[in-house]
Amino acid sequence: MIMSLVPVKDDPPLLVTPLRYGTVQPKLYRGLYPRKINIPFLRRLKLKTILSLTPEPLEAEIRRFCNEEGIEMKHIKTSKNGKKGLPITYTEVTQAIEIIIRQRHSPLYIHCLNGSQSTSLVIACLRKLSFWRTSSIFSEFMYYSEVSAADHKFVEEYKAEIQLPEDTVPWIWMGLSRKGVVENHPTVKIKSANNSTAGDDTGHNKEGTLER
Repeated sequence: MIMSLVPVKDDPPLLVTPLRYGTVQPKLYRGLYPRKINIPFLRRLKLKTILSLTPEPLEAEIRRFCNEEGIEMKHIKTSKNGKKGLPITYTEVTQAIEIIIRQRHSPLYIHCLNGSQSTSLVIACLRKLSFWRTSSIFSEFMYYSEVSAADHKFVEEYKAEIQLPEDTVPWIWMGLSRKGVVENHPTVKIKSANNSTAGDDTGHNKEGTLER
């Protein structure tokens, strides 16, 4: 029997993951700046949100994909040449975390230009919020990016006031007492949604870009 080598018209699309792709938590994914070739794979994730940590918003082709799929685009503007070699600030990290920990934004894909430093810094600070040990935080960090002395200092000194949404993702303090965590977190002051007038999209314009 002779097998045909001609592709069948209805063959499924080739699924190509973005470089440095990984699953951070259920329905939370990370990786490189998404390209056209990644669209069939990203479609399989059934995303609700793409969070871009980049100097500029998503390119037109990916924006069209998001519009077609009903994916909300969030953009936090970062710097190509930030202070001390860091492309992102504590304020921007906190803005990213407040988007990530809201259940309505899941499934969410977070990325920077190369899928390494900016994304890794956000995830490292997110892990700190979740009470990960420092050794575990940087073990994960090194899987995706080199760790500089500036990166290490940035994460170790990260302190913030986090707006806690009513629909917090279930994995953020898995296995821990939520009340105890909120009251006793060693480095993060957490504001309850009931004690603030800030809504989900405070500081966002219509395109989801964070205004500063």
